[in-house]
Amino acid sequence: MEIEGKCCLIHTIGGLIFGYFANYVYTSGLGIFSGITTLIYLFIGAVIFGHLTAKILGEESLNQKQWLSSGVFPFYLIAIIVWILKYNSII
Repeated sequence: MEIEGKCCLIHTIGGLIFGYFANYVYTSGLGIFSGITTLIYLFIGAVIFGHLTAKILGEESLNQKQWLSSGVFPFYLIAIIVWILKYNSII
């Protein structure tokens, strides 16, 4: 598997995990700041999995454009989808 595929797979798993728990952050009772704190939570998750991917694949293996397209985009896409499904009690 290529490096971009491995990066995408790691970030997709991270998106599943952080998207599931984002519902609990959103419904924690912060009122008007719920959405902002949830997006900050997801940003922190993307940074964590970015560093994890850099340690696994090597820090020089991906440039910034590759990391955005095969790391950040799948992370947020999966996290938002899982968050919406969890919020609507589908999963």
